[in-house]
Amino acid sequence: MKQRQRARLAASASALAGLAVLLAAAHGHGAGAPQKPREQAKVYESTLLGMTGQPFGKVIAAVEGWGFECLDAWEAVDPAPKDVAGHNRKKVKFSKKEIEEIFGAGGAFRVVVYSKLVGRDATTMGTVDAMGMTGGKDASFDIEKHTVIRAVFKDGALLLSKVWPVVDQAGMSGGMLFRR
Repeated sequence: MKQRQRARLAASASALAGLAVLLAAAHGHGAGAPQKPREQAKVYESTLLGMTGQPFGKVIAAVEGWGFECLDAWEAVDPAPKDVAGHNRKKVKFSKKEIEEIFGAGGAFRVVVYSKLVGRDATTMGTVDAMGMTGGKDASFDIEKHTVIRAVFKDGALLLSKVWPVVDQAGMSGGMLFRR
Protein backbone atom coordinates (compact mmCIF):
# COMPACT_ATOMS: atom_id res chain seq x y z
CA MET A 1 0.00 0.00 0.00
CA LYS A 2 2.73 2.43 0.95
CA GLN A 3 4.67 1.50 -2.18
CA ARG A 4 1.68 2.45 -4.35
CA GLN A 5 1.38 5.82 -2.62
CA ARG A 6 5.10 6.46 -3.10
CA ALA A 7 4.86 5.46 -6.77
CA ARG A 8 1.88 7.77 -7.30
CA LEU A 9 3.62 10.58 -5.50
CA ALA A 10 6.78 10.11 -7.57
CA ALA A 11 4.75 9.98 -10.81
CA SER A 12 2.83 13.13 -9.95
CA ALA A 13 6.05 14.93 -8.96
CA SER A 14 7.71 14.04 -12.26
CA ALA A 15 4.59 15.12 -14.16
CA LEU A 16 4.60 18.47 -12.37
CA ALA A 17 8.30 18.93 -13.12
CA GLY A 18 7.67 18.19 -16.80
CA LEU A 19 4.78 20.65 -16.85
CA ALA A 20 6.96 23.34 -15.28
CA VAL A 21 9.62 22.82 -17.96
CA LEU A 22 7.00 23.09 -20.73
CA LEU A 23 5.53 26.26 -19.24
CA ALA A 24 8.96 27.84 -18.88
CA ALA A 25 9.80 27.01 -22.49
CA ALA A 26 6.47 28.43 -23.68
CA HIS A 27 7.25 31.74 -21.99
CA GLY A 28 10.77 31.97 -23.43
CA HIS A 29 12.60 30.83 -20.31
CA GLY A 30 13.91 27.57 -21.73
CA ALA A 31 17.53 26.54 -21.93
CA GLY A 32 19.55 28.90 -24.11
CA ALA A 33 16.92 31.69 -24.11
CA PRO A 34 18.02 34.91 -22.40
CA GLN A 35 16.03 35.68 -19.28
CA LYS A 36 17.30 39.06 -18.14
CA PRO A 37 16.69 42.38 -19.92
CA ARG A 38 20.42 43.00 -20.38
CA GLU A 39 20.92 39.61 -22.03
CA GLN A 40 17.87 40.11 -24.23
CA ALA A 41 19.10 43.59 -25.20
CA LYS A 42 22.34 42.04 -26.46
CA VAL A 43 20.27 39.74 -28.70
CA TYR A 44 18.30 42.73 -30.04
CA GLU A 45 21.49 44.70 -30.61
CA SER A 46 23.26 41.90 -32.49
CA THR A 47 20.18 41.23 -34.63
CA LEU A 48 19.85 44.91 -35.52
CA LEU A 49 23.55 45.11 -36.29
CA GLY A 50 23.05 42.30 -38.80
CA MET A 51 20.16 44.23 -40.35
CA THR A 52 22.30 47.28 -41.17
CA GLY A 53 21.46 48.41 -44.69
CA GLN A 54 18.02 46.75 -44.66
CA PRO A 55 14.93 48.77 -45.69
CA PHE A 56 12.83 50.69 -43.17
CA GLY A 57 9.77 48.40 -43.37
CA LYS A 58 11.70 45.19 -42.76
CA VAL A 59 13.51 46.55 -39.69
CA ILE A 60 10.35 48.06 -38.18
CA ALA A 61 8.45 44.80 -38.72
CA ALA A 62 11.19 42.92 -36.83
CA VAL A 63 11.21 45.39 -33.92
CA GLU A 64 7.41 45.36 -33.62
CA GLY A 65 7.50 41.55 -33.85
CA TRP A 66 9.57 41.55 -30.65
CA GLY A 67 6.70 43.31 -28.86
CA PHE A 68 8.05 46.87 -28.93
CA GLU A 69 5.79 49.91 -29.29
CA CYS A 70 6.69 53.18 -30.98
CA LEU A 71 7.60 55.88 -28.47
CA ASP A 72 8.81 58.58 -30.87
CA ALA A 73 9.50 59.00 -34.58
CA TRP A 74 10.74 61.91 -36.65
CA GLU A 75 12.31 62.57 -40.01
CA ALA A 76 14.38 65.36 -41.54
CA VAL A 77 16.44 66.17 -44.61
CA ASP A 78 19.92 67.55 -43.88
CA PRO A 79 19.07 68.36 -40.24
CA ALA A 80 21.05 70.94 -38.30
CA PRO A 81 22.58 69.83 -34.99
CA LYS A 82 20.13 72.06 -33.11
CA ASP A 83 17.17 70.34 -34.82
CA VAL A 84 18.46 66.88 -33.87
CA ALA A 85 19.13 67.96 -30.27
CA GLY A 86 15.55 69.24 -30.07
CA HIS A 87 14.31 65.64 -30.27
CA ASN A 88 16.58 64.38 -27.48
CA ARG A 89 15.03 62.81 -24.42
CA LYS A 90 16.49 62.66 -20.94
CA LYS A 91 18.16 59.23 -21.15
CA VAL A 92 17.68 58.34 -24.82
CA LYS A 93 19.56 61.04 -26.67
CA PHE A 94 22.24 61.77 -29.23
CA SER A 95 25.52 63.12 -27.91
CA LYS A 96 27.16 66.05 -29.70
CA LYS A 97 29.73 63.66 -31.15
CA GLU A 98 27.01 61.31 -32.42
CA ILE A 99 25.14 64.19 -34.04
CA GLU A 100 28.27 65.24 -35.94
CA GLU A 101 29.15 61.69 -37.02
CA ILE A 102 25.65 60.57 -38.04
CA PHE A 103 23.99 63.68 -39.41
CA GLY A 104 27.05 65.65 -40.53
CA ALA A 105 27.18 64.11 -44.03
CA GLY A 106 23.59 65.10 -44.75
CA GLY A 107 20.82 63.12 -46.40
CA ALA A 108 17.25 62.12 -45.64
CA PHE A 109 16.99 60.69 -42.13
CA ARG A 110 14.30 58.87 -40.15
CA VAL A 111 14.75 58.25 -36.45
CA VAL A 112 12.46 55.90 -34.52
CA VAL A 113 12.47 55.12 -30.83
CA TYR A 114 10.72 51.98 -29.60
CA SER A 115 10.14 50.77 -26.03
CA LYS A 116 9.07 47.54 -24.38
CA LEU A 117 8.04 47.09 -20.75
CA VAL A 118 10.44 44.63 -19.08
CA GLY A 119 9.59 45.05 -15.40
CA ARG A 120 8.22 47.10 -12.56
CA ASP A 121 9.65 48.17 -9.23
CA ALA A 122 7.54 49.20 -6.29
CA THR A 123 8.78 51.55 -3.61
CA THR A 124 7.30 53.23 -0.56
CA MET A 125 8.24 56.74 0.54
CA GLY A 126 7.59 58.91 3.53
CA THR A 127 8.87 62.04 5.24
CA VAL A 128 9.77 63.01 8.77
CA ASP A 129 9.41 66.65 9.84
CA ALA A 130 11.53 68.59 12.37
CA MET A 131 9.29 67.43 15.23
CA GLY A 132 9.77 63.75 14.33
CA MET A 133 6.26 63.33 12.96
CA THR A 134 5.83 61.22 9.85
CA GLY A 135 3.88 62.37 6.85
CA GLY A 136 2.97 60.54 3.67
CA LYS A 137 4.45 57.43 5.23
CA ASP A 138 2.70 54.92 3.04
CA ALA A 139 2.91 56.67 -0.32
CA SER A 140 3.80 53.89 -2.73
CA PHE A 141 5.00 54.27 -6.28
CA ASP A 142 5.33 51.85 -9.19
CA ILE A 143 8.27 52.50 -11.47
CA GLU A 144 8.15 50.94 -14.91
CA LYS A 145 11.36 49.66 -16.51
CA HIS A 146 11.64 49.57 -20.30
CA THR A 147 14.08 48.34 -22.91
CA VAL A 148 14.51 51.08 -25.52
CA ILE A 149 15.68 50.78 -29.13
CA ARG A 150 16.68 53.79 -31.23
CA ALA A 151 17.13 53.19 -34.95
CA VAL A 152 18.46 55.73 -37.46
CA PHE A 153 17.63 55.29 -41.14
CA LYS A 154 19.43 57.19 -43.90
CA ASP A 155 17.83 57.28 -47.34
CA GLY A 156 15.42 54.47 -46.34
CA ALA A 157 18.03 51.98 -45.04
CA LEU A 158 19.11 51.21 -41.47
CA LEU A 159 22.27 53.19 -40.73
CA LEU A 160 22.71 52.35 -37.05
CA SER A 161 20.83 51.41 -33.92
CA LYS A 162 21.34 51.57 -30.19
CA VAL A 163 19.71 49.55 -27.42
CA TRP A 164 19.31 50.62 -23.79
CA PRO A 165 18.59 47.47 -21.72
CA VAL A 166 16.81 49.16 -18.81
CA VAL A 167 15.47 52.71 -18.70
CA ASP A 168 12.95 53.86 -16.12
CA GLN A 169 9.86 55.77 -17.20
CA ALA A 170 11.28 59.12 -16.08
CA GLY A 171 14.07 58.73 -18.61
CA MET A 172 11.60 58.43 -21.48
CA SER A 173 8.18 59.94 -20.92
CA GLY A 174 8.10 63.62 -20.26
CA GLY A 175 11.86 63.64 -20.50
CA MET A 176 12.00 66.10 -23.37
CA LEU A 177 14.41 68.93 -22.67
CA PHE A 178 13.10 72.39 -23.40
CA ARG A 179 15.65 75.17 -23.59
CA ARG A 180 14.76 78.86 -23.37
